[in-house]
Amino acid sequence: MNLILSTPSIEYSKAVSHELWMLARPRGFSENETSQYHCGTFAHPDGTKVAIGPIDNLHRVHLSANEELFAELISAAITQEEKDDLKINIINVKGTKASMLPIIQSIPSLVNNLITREQMVIDGWFPPVEES
Repeated sequence: MNLILSTPSIEYSKAVSHELWMLARPRGFSENETSQYHCGTFAHPDGTKVAIGPIDNLHRVHLSANEELFAELISAAITQEEKDDLKINIINVKGTKASMLPIIQSIPSLVNNLITREQMVIDGWFPPVEES
């Protein structure tokens, strides 16, 4: 499952993917790691949409994860109540392996932005490769 972001910017999608990674490998633990992204980023060819994904795989949520930074980064797309719930949900999975999908599905402002790869193909996210 993938998530269409409220801000259609590759830089923003990389920032969201990075903050998801920081939940697993917080600052102070991951400075020397080469990859610091949780998932991929996708831009629709028409320039109107950007998505991250897949977000349904399991990853560890570190005991030192900073739920505030991730919640603040996406705060423009969610209500204050949803932001508070998001932080609580992240706190509740610290020290375990978790999928972000159920957490995203619990946020009414985001749930309709979930899209499968198959839906992305149908919607033209991946233009056909021309054979030579």
